[in-house]
Amino acid sequence: MLFNTLAVIACALNQANAHWGIGGSVLLYYCGLVDEPHDIDILTSEYDVETVATTLSRLGFEKPGAPRDLYSTSHFLEYVVDGIDIDVMAGLAINHSEGTYAVPFDDRSITMTRNVGGVTIPFMSLEDWYVLYQLIPGREAKVKLIEDHLLTSGVADVAILELALTRKLPPHVRMRIESLITSCHQSKQ
Repeated sequence: MLFNTLAVIACALNQANAHWGIGGSVLLYYCGLVDEPHDIDILTSEYDVETVATTLSRLGFEKPGAPRDLYSTSHFLEYVVDGIDIDVMAGLAINHSEGTYAVPFDDRSITMTRNVGGVTIPFMSLEDWYVLYQLIPGREAKVKLIEDHLLTSGVADVAILELALTRKLPPHVRMRIESLITSCHQSKQ
């Protein structure tokens, strides 16, 4: 059911010419890291958030959002489409002990596409979500899944991790990213 809904949403967003990408557990599923996603996380640009919101409103209904002290996201919208929870984020920013990590979302954010039901779906990078999950409490299991995968399969785009290091991060996250980059460079030698 979730994948059928994903294909319907993707078709509608693509027809609306929105710039968007899938992250979260659906990304992990398509990378072979989890068996079953439970919701759909969509990131978009602030420029396209209204197009995405209008499109999803036609497909389902918007839920009232709960307060989220962890985030300073400019747009956080929640929808239900065909019984599936959809989170839409534009200007995603996560608060942490050292400040706020603003998640970049631009043309470089989409690093792979997959065809689902004849529809092209854009996906964000595992590297971005490796950083994000470290900043969200209770996501250590997902961080470890991604980290193990990146250590085994290699980092697809070290530049994404290097860009993250130019932003405000807690020391433990910064050290973990630096360690991953170092491990990947050593494995290439």
